Amino acid sequence: MRKPFIAANWKMHKTVEDAVKFVEEVQHRLPSEDVLTCGIAAHFLALYPMVQKTKGINLGVIAQNSYGEFSGPYTGEVSPRALAAAGVQYVMCGHIERRTLFHEDNTMVAKKVAAVLQCGMTPIICTDETMVQQEFNGEVHYVFAQLMDVLSEVSFDQVKNIIISYEPSWAVGVGQHANPTLAEEGCRLIRRSIADTYSYEVADKIRILYGGSVNPENIQLIMSKRDIDGVLIGRASLDADNFLTMVDRVAELYAPQKPTAKQPAKK
Repeated sequence: MRKPFIAANWKMHKTVEDAVKFVEEVQHRLPSEDVLTCGIAAHFLALYPMVQKTKGINLGVIAQNSYGEFSGPYTGEVSPRALAAAGVQYVMCGHIERRTLFHEDNTMVAKKVAAVLQCGMTPIICTDETMVQQEFNGEVHYVFAQLMDVLSEVSFDQVKNIIISYEPSWAVGVGQHANPTLAEEGCRLIRRSIADTYSYEVADKIRILYGGSVNPENIQLIMSKRDIDGVLIGRASLDADNFLTMVDRVAELYAPQKPTAKQPAKK
């Protein structure tokens, strides 16, 4: 069974002081790692202080971006090697805002994924709903062309160490509404694309997150879907109590069920 992953994406919100305070507020209130995994994607300045605060607790630190080279004359960029040395565990690659605002293409994202893997971190590869039709063994399948282009240089062994986040453009942004049925269909098709390219065994192990207008009201319905293994939460994750509410609601779905008391035998 794939372990759920609940990730907050703070984007460019919060100061370093705010980030540390948030960790202090949630650190003793998180569920066991046996139930689910939690993580927070913060801006670069907050990452190292957060790593120091999250040691020994179920809260991974996620970088929102990194460069595709380990070092060199790339003013303003951050090396994945430096992130790994700082204790960062995950790196988001190809978020829809990076693609639309900073014009990152599949080639650039693929280099970032390869560099993150080489540094021993887990890439969270973001993809949208771009699909093409391809034929496999006489059947027409919908393939996520953007994602498969990014994964073109990822080996069979490496692909087991990635996380995918499905971010449909129709569900990203303030005022949008998540559609759990469409979210599930997108995640299902992603898993099928992975199975067609690698194997069904690999596809069954990869965690696929859904990112787009997730909040306390819809998170349980979204997470009840078969192929959705976690969520990437934006604005709704900025408040500590709000974040914990969403984590707790997912934990309710996945916590081991307590055995019911046996009924006395009828006489």
